[in-house]
Amino acid sequence: MKKLFALFFTALVLFANESFVVHTIHNKDLHITVTDDGIKVAEYPDRVIILDFFGKNCPPCQIMIPRIIDLQRKMPDKVQIIGMHVQDPLDMYDLKRFEEIGINYPVVDYLTNKDNQRFILYIAQLVGWDGSIPFMLFFDRNGNYVKSHLGLASEEELVDDVTMYYLSVKPKANAQETNTTKNSTQPTEPSVLE
Repeated sequence: MKKLFALFFTALVLFANESFVVHTIHNKDLHITVTDDGIKVAEYPDRVIILDFFGKNCPPCQIMIPRIIDLQRKMPDKVQIIGMHVQDPLDMYDLKRFEEIGINYPVVDYLTNKDNQRFILYIAQLVGWDGSIPFMLFFDRNGNYVKSHLGLASEEELVDDVTMYYLSVKPKANAQETNTTKNSTQPTEPSVLE
């Protein structure tokens, strides 16, 4: 497992500062830059970012959606979930259903355009993701990659993770901050759950 994450960071360094514009189901663009340590989402600075890879036909994903909705509702200034739908294209019925259940975070549909496909495939290759869902990638408030999670997670686990990754680092004051001012107590990688 540690080798996988070493590969992830090596790949991030090799491809650092690759930029993407992904398009949400609500016709909004998200500007995502891959950095040396993770990602930056221009629209959501100073927040823990969770990329949630899910599918409309995935029963465990359907269990997770209300938990993720609650997490986004309870911690809007600390976390931003970005849903990455990776199954069959969403249709009007799916979009209506998402609205009815109250999805309160942006959702990117993999198959709707090449920009979305390019980003999701790029991230999948970086982390060695095999397509199993639900799958989440966590980035602390400075955009540093901190963990992945495969399978179900309780709302309490998610709240604890966001709190830890939000509080474990101080926000970068400006681009001239040095590595000596970073918090050296980064969270450790827990085992991936299946």
